[in-house]
Amino acid sequence: MPSIAAQPVHDDNGPLSAWWLRTVIAVMVLGFSGLIAITFMAYRNAPPIPERVVDEQASTVFTREDILEGQTVFLKYGLMANGSIWGHGAYLGPDYSAQALHRLGELTADDVARKRFGMPFAALTKPQQAGIAGEAAALLKVNRHDDATQTLRFSAPEVVAYREQIIHWTDYFRDPSRNGGLKADLITDPAELRHFAAFVSWTAWASVASRPGESYSYTNNFPYDPSVGNVPPSGALLWSALSLMVLLAGIATVLLAFGKFDYLG
Repeated sequence: MPSIAAQPVHDDNGPLSAWWLRTVIAVMVLGFSGLIAITFMAYRNAPPIPERVVDEQASTVFTREDILEGQTVFLKYGLMANGSIWGHGAYLGPDYSAQALHRLGELTADDVARKRFGMPFAALTKPQQAGIAGEAAALLKVNRHDDATQTLRFSAPEVVAYREQIIHWTDYFRDPSRNGGLKADLITDPAELRHFAAFVSWTAWASVASRPGESYSYTNNFPYDPSVGNVPPSGALLWSALSLMVLLAGIATVLLAFGKFDYLG
């Protein structure tokens, strides 16, 4: 029986190339610089939290304190492990901001339909609904936040939507079969429910109102909802594609370098 020639043994215990250390340092410097820059921009470009949210008669609907207390409720009960805000969280429950935004769109379209045709949106013909939906989306895109007074003016449908949110989330937290497994009556305090509704209503506003000087919202039109005009802006699609291309190109470069140049170790 023919013998099998012994394969050469390569010594992998040689000295590690200095390029490993240089590469690690370069990656850490660039990576942490990018993270710091992104963090700075996130705080600088964050949507404003108004001191007061008022209706069309300038009466206070809720305040900045209500919004922040609502965020505290969201964190206190670990609701990120159930649903999400702007896509950040779990998927057992809904995206609270997306659900509030969609309902806001329905109420706004219905309000415009009644003013234009004297009937609810559902009773209109398809062409009429298309026109009303476009007008409602345009109205929701209007940013009514006054930077000078730190006051946000809600339209009538936005006020109604906020009040509906209180009722909706009261029912949601009551029944485990409808809330993704939360315990029964998780939140029953009327003040906490009102605060949570204020927080969710603010997130819905920030996700649809146009950022000053731009054609997209503070969240780049996220959550996606064409019924309120929330579709991805071209910039978001471009940078998403570029990030994937750069990732693949980076992996290919690393594999090429360490596969071709043995002295790298």
